[in-house]
Amino acid sequence: MARKKEYPGGFRLTLATARKLALQEFGTAKGLEPDRGTYLEGFFAMRMGNMGVSISPDLGMSGCIVVRAGLCTASHTCVGYFNRETLEPDFDVMDKYERREKREALETWVGDIGPDACHKRIDEVWNRR
Repeated sequence: MARKKEYPGGFRLTLATARKLALQEFGTAKGLEPDRGTYLEGFFAMRMGNMGVSISPDLGMSGCIVVRAGLCTASHTCVGYFNRETLEPDFDVMDKYERREKREALETWVGDIGPDACHKRIDEVWNRR
């Protein structure tokens, strides 16, 4: 019995779908091609002047398409998650990832300086009001 092919992120993202999403979000899909840096199926990239854009399945298994855009001269990247069927933004997934990042940052902060020091700093800020 033949095994069903597994795709990164759990679904097959085609170049045609990635082009539709690029056109919807950036007004162009010029230069969108398979990402040569990953060699994974369903990963696409394009450059628009000084901005790099990548479109791929979310490997976090949300079932969404993730779009990342960033300037070559900046340290921040904008990330958006889109429903793979409708290509509409999935704000629930964005909120979930944002909460996870905040929780991890809080855990790192408490782990770095200890709970007593964190509590003291929180009390100082709270009592300033």
